[in-house]
Amino acid sequence: MCRKTWMTATAFLLCWASVALSTSLYAAEPARLPFYEAQKGDVRLYVLGTLHVGKAGEPLRQEIAQALFRSSQLVMELSFDDLPKMAPLMAARMCQDACLRKQISSETFTKLEARIPEMKIGMERIPAWMISSLLVIADYAKAGFSPELGTEIRLMKIWGNRPTRGLETPEEQVEALASMNDSAQRESLESYLALPEEKRLSLFRELHQTWRGGDAEALYAWYQKMNKEQKLSPNAVKEFDEKMILSRNQRLVERLKPFFAADKPVFVAVGALHLGGDQGILALLRAQGFSITAR
Repeated sequence: MCRKTWMTATAFLLCWASVALSTSLYAAEPARLPFYEAQKGDVRLYVLGTLHVGKAGEPLRQEIAQALFRSSQLVMELSFDDLPKMAPLMAARMCQDACLRKQISSETFTKLEARIPEMKIGMERIPAWMISSLLVIADYAKAGFSPELGTEIRLMKIWGNRPTRGLETPEEQVEALASMNDSAQRESLESYLALPEEKRLSLFRELHQTWRGGDAEALYAWYQKMNKEQKLSPNAVKEFDEKMILSRNQRLVERLKPFFAADKPVFVAVGALHLGGDQGILALLRAQGFSITAR
């Protein structure tokens, strides 16, 4: 089983380790999921929007599994071999001083101590962006989701021991989070803390249901709704959009280009919130001349 430790703030990315699943990989009518075929001449990409957490009893539908079987390569945000690098990278981002007290108000710090009392010792050395990630992970767990049942786990059960390719490095993913300015980090953390627990859990369950429905644009609309529910300022939304969504979308598609020459289909699995919107991966692939078909 995957190690569970507070330092692995992106545990839902780190825990792509192989686990024994009690359910079948197939079902008569499994969830649709955001699954698309991108084609340009003889080049074919299968694009699946993933969730890094999941629930038991949610197999991939057969069409998705068959597309993976037909593919010459499995391309993900991070290659499977890169995952062990994340934990030490996260640990290295811990502060040497009481940085969290400098980033947030004393009132917010007190709220955090009440919310996560098991982390009181040493919490002041955890930067705000990392605390936010930990709170999200904890809420996913409360809502009944596990990183050990994320989409990537299910894909790897089918793919086996064959190598995977990554579109980003662990360093780039950590830097995307850590590079947000202090104002955006503070506002994001404080606004998330202000949401009642049931509202937070309801939003994550809604995300899961929307993902099951398979519409990338509906997922992007959920992301915008989440920002509104937190009452984030336009500046904070812009900062998060640029660092975590838009610039990464551009990078992911740019690094897909070498696979445009593949003589066999390539299976691409990236976070579902990267697909939709006018600057999402599907739109960027259309701009590259691909026709996109929902499957």
